[in-house]
Amino acid sequence: RSIKIMNNQLTFFCFAFISLTIATLSCDDSDYPMDNWIDIPLQTMTPPAVFFNPHEVNVSAGDTFSINLYALEVENVAGIQLRVQYLRENLDFLDMEVGELFIDGYDTLFFWDSTETSYLDIHSFYLATDDYTYSNGTASIATAYFRAKNSLDSEIIYDRAETIMVTPDNIPIPIKSYGKAIINVD
Repeated sequence: RSIKIMNNQLTFFCFAFISLTIATLSCDDSDYPMDNWIDIPLQTMTPPAVFFNPHEVNVSAGDTFSINLYALEVENVAGIQLRVQYLRENLDFLDMEVGELFIDGYDTLFFWDSTETSYLDIHSFYLATDDYTYSNGTASIATAYFRAKNSLDSEIIYDRAETIMVTPDNIPIPIKSYGKAIINVD
């Protein structure tokens, strides 16, 4: 009886292995086109880059909304300073929260300043240690929250002269592309 059970189990495992092998070999690799409306602005950007997500927001006057500030395909980045410009006459800056680019097992510092009219300055970086720490990839640096004050459309852009990325040795990393966010208010 135990030989019959073992024989049934062996037959089952052989069948499962053959089925899995056939299923694996018959599958094609997925080739997803970047045709999502979120991806469209990224197709024209040359990394390393900074962009906003979403790149277009539709709101009504008085609505609050969030914009993610992203780094695109960065390498060896230990610190980022972003200067974001917006029309204070049209938008109220409400709050900011840290993104995921520098969130890991290392000590980081994150702060922002919104006291200068129509500018939002964001600083995020690893604290100096004996170990060189840096991040790679595409990730959110921060999320900014705004309120549409009136029914006028607006843009949120990066100030190219004041938006900077650096390596652990404090060497500037040239940013090749800058995205913008369009705020449509009805």
